[in-house]
Amino acid sequence: MLVKEPKPEKSGNGIAPPQRLLFPPEAISLTWAQVQHIGAGLRNVGNTCFLNATLQCLSYTPPLSNYMLAQEHSKTCEFFCCILTRVFANSGKVIKPLGVLNDLRRELTAEEFCRGNQEDAHEFLRHIVSAMQSSCLPGPE
Repeated sequence: MLVKEPKPEKSGNGIAPPQRLLFPPEAISLTWAQVQHIGAGLRNVGNTCFLNATLQCLSYTPPLSNYMLAQEHSKTCEFFCCILTRVFANSGKVIKPLGVLNDLRRELTAEEFCRGNQEDAHEFLRHIVSAMQSSCLPGPE
């Protein structure tokens, strides 16, 4: 006998609700939790503009930065938190994202990213978002 599993109810916009919430939507602030000075710039270390542009965009996304800077996240996602903390701690300076470059393959499992090669910012963004999701949303329990 086949048992049909109930389909998740869809919201008014036709999208099924998430199976798991990390925190309630009302806890997400779309504005800065505290005023941040303009952070450090990221030095290009041989064809790393794809990486720098992506990291800077993510650094200045208030909900993500608020979450990371509050250090309420899992210790498994220190990859992005480290660079974000360094960016805002070094206002007016320029830093090299060497830790990110050194950990790129291990953290992102992005074998196609090779140090020194010209790469695509969109592909890097896709990989870093996927890595963050994997660290926060492990497989089925």
